[in-house]
Amino acid sequence: MTNFRPRTITEYLQLIWRRRLLFFLIAAGMLTATFLFVSQLPSIYEARATVVTAAGQNDRQTVNSRVAATTERLTSRSFLEPVISRNDPYQNNGNIDASIARIRQDLKVDTTYRNDYPERVTIAYRHTDPAVAAAMAVELVSAFGNMNEAMAKQAEESASSLASEIVQVENRLREMGKLRAAISARQSASGRAAGAVSAIRSQRIAAASSVETLSDKQFSLQQQIAEQKRQIEEQEKITRLAPSDAKSGSSYGVLLVRKAELEAQLKDYGSQYTDKNPKVVQTRTQLGEINHQIAELSAGSDPGSAPSNSAEARELRAMQRELNKMQTELAVTQRELDRKTQASGGAPALALADTSAAGFSSSGAGPLEPNADYDTLRKRYDNLLNRQDQLERMQVASAGLDPGVFQIVDMPAEPKVPIGPNRWKYRLFGLALALGVALLVAFALEVPKLYSITDDRDVEYYLGVPVMALIPETTNPVEGRSPRLLVGRAVGSLLILVLLVAVFLLLRYPQVFTQFASLR
Repeated sequence: MTNFRPRTITEYLQLIWRRRLLFFLIAAGMLTATFLFVSQLPSIYEARATVVTAAGQNDRQTVNSRVAATTERLTSRSFLEPVISRNDPYQNNGNIDASIARIRQDLKVDTTYRNDYPERVTIAYRHTDPAVAAAMAVELVSAFGNMNEAMAKQAEESASSLASEIVQVENRLREMGKLRAAISARQSASGRAAGAVSAIRSQRIAAASSVETLSDKQFSLQQQIAEQKRQIEEQEKITRLAPSDAKSGSSYGVLLVRKAELEAQLKDYGSQYTDKNPKVVQTRTQLGEINHQIAELSAGSDPGSAPSNSAEARELRAMQRELNKMQTELAVTQRELDRKTQASGGAPALALADTSAAGFSSSGAGPLEPNADYDTLRKRYDNLLNRQDQLERMQVASAGLDPGVFQIVDMPAEPKVPIGPNRWKYRLFGLALALGVALLVAFALEVPKLYSITDDRDVEYYLGVPVMALIPETTNPVEGRSPRLLVGRAVGSLLILVLLVAVFLLLRYPQVFTQFASLR
């Protein structure tokens, strides 16, 4: 037959029901083996620990690196070898590689982040022995304690180094402060000396300018006096030859008016100037000449003298008064010139002394490197103090916890209740598997009959004629027992094979069931 008659679900069930004995035998055997496997699975215990991180906002990068380094260290060979030598959790008789592989498989490390910051680290270790699970979890958590101790030791060394460095910087700052004060004092003295030198130099320049001006004035007065004397000599010659006019009343009256004016002017000068003032001296000289002229006019002219009331005589007397005025001015200029010369003569020595003092202060101040390095050293001192404050904050306990970056808030404890395996789940899975395999075997054995004629419906389908009668099948006792014996033997052999395989796996590879049980 190349095809088979389409059948209903009822017919398929009837087809399988024909192999009901085989179906129940296979399902019972596999279910029994599965239940035995599940009952032999060891219980898995899990020891857990929780570690939180505590650090400031500025230390997040450091905390990230510390957490990454510590979690990687938990599975490193250098860390696990001493742990295995102390505990030997898997009884591998020194097989370090196998133990490390099993620990890495049974260890689970979860890091909880908040805004890219490691907030909490959870360590979980599973083992069939609760005491071993707790001991191994304590060993694993000790890595965080060791990290805290290492960081505390490093912080102490850093604090000691910072303290000594701060003392050195403070000493240098103190020395540089004294040096800056000395330099400032020297610079102040140098400034004062430079100011004094500048003032003296200005005085010298002013005195030199005054001396030159007075010298020029003195020379000019000397030339004018010489010229005036020459003119007076010529005027005296002219006066001797002039006619006398002693009885001129107008000249006598003019002299009296002039005398009165000079006396009034002298009285006014007496209240304002001293007797040595040039104006007072000049007024007195003119008054004396007026008195002399009045006396000559009153007494008359002497024989052989020049006439005193002539115009030439009056011109001569005016020239003599001008000469006296020039001589007086020359005397005053000479005294002023002598005083300026004396003042400018002592200034060079003083200026030289002040200049040398200023030069000593400038040279004694030395280089200005301390002033330039003081600000840099001060910034370094401030940075050292900030680092010291940060170390002190890291060493102080926060929120009642121990100091350090890692705070172990949940220490590992010996678990009392196993977390696996879930035997009910495995038993249900074994039941479904047994039923499925039995159903598949029964159906596979009946599939060939789908292509053969087995009942009247097949005859009607393939021949296209109705069935009129059925002849019942008859067998002898031997033929009736032979198929049943064959089926019983097959099922028994299958059960024995399944049990032997299960026992072999259970005794030879117990880790297979342990790994299977670790699944949730």
